[in-house]
Amino acid sequence: MNTIKIKVPASTSNLGPGFDTLSLALDWYNEFTFKVTKEGLKITQLNSNKLPEDSTNLVYKCFCEVFKKLKKTPPGIELDINCQIPLAAGLGSSASAVVSGVLAANTLLDNALTKSEILSLATKLEGHPDNCAAAIYGGLTVSVSQDEKVYVSQFPWPKELVVIVVVPDFELPTRISRELLPPKVTYGDATFNVSRTAYLLSSLLNKDWEGLKIGFQDRLHQPFRKDLVPGMEEVLSEGLKKGACGATLSGAGPALVAFVNDKNKAEQIGKSMTEKWNEFKVKSTYKVLNVASDGVKVGNLVTK
Repeated sequence: MNTIKIKVPASTSNLGPGFDTLSLALDWYNEFTFKVTKEGLKITQLNSNKLPEDSTNLVYKCFCEVFKKLKKTPPGIELDINCQIPLAAGLGSSASAVVSGVLAANTLLDNALTKSEILSLATKLEGHPDNCAAAIYGGLTVSVSQDEKVYVSQFPWPKELVVIVVVPDFELPTRISRELLPPKVTYGDATFNVSRTAYLLSSLLNKDWEGLKIGFQDRLHQPFRKDLVPGMEEVLSEGLKKGACGATLSGAGPALVAFVNDKNKAEQIGKSMTEKWNEFKVKSTYKVLNVASDGVKVGNLVTK
């Protein structure tokens, strides 16, 4: 029987101004093992006890969606989930579930879907393309949706830049965080974000570390989400004061990320940010990560 092992990276999206467009894959992974059986469904989870262990599980639902799309009947599955990426933290945990389910099914169906089709389906299931694009393609991705198709471009990430991820001890579901966003934005705020997104990519390409401080600025989502993340602005400012080139809310939050061009300073900056959050009675932990340049990894094992 076939056993498929899939390793999906975490991702931090938006990067400040690039709302639902920019995303960066990180070397922090969820691992999924799919074992084909004659019938039924069995789910086990490691490092988590919050995931459904029945047919409502997101991984399994996305797995079945591929079979439905291709008019095939899904086999029985034993699914083992090793959950390393924090849930509801703005670090792409749900995207990892979606991508793993779609890729596992596609592998069993002799790779009937192309990489582009996988991304489009994953985006439909996830609701937005950014985290899925980074999880599938790796590195820094720029993604747009048009006519139910997702277009993605990979953008070079400077090797000098490491990422500090600071995770508070509370969760914030993306749905709740999105509900706070206004239905319309002003012309001035739209222009602000368009210019910052372009300047961010230019600064990354030219390794203009000072320019990144401007490029990571945002007016479209962070100002509306800050009330859900106590001390957010102060913790981000602390990262900048201690030497980060930029600091933003990670996706819908509540995790925060800071970008540093000197790895020797990263640990101290992470520690300073957690200490600042303590002042707001929020406990947090941090990790210093590199960018995952390769994206999702799929291994197909045949057992006797």
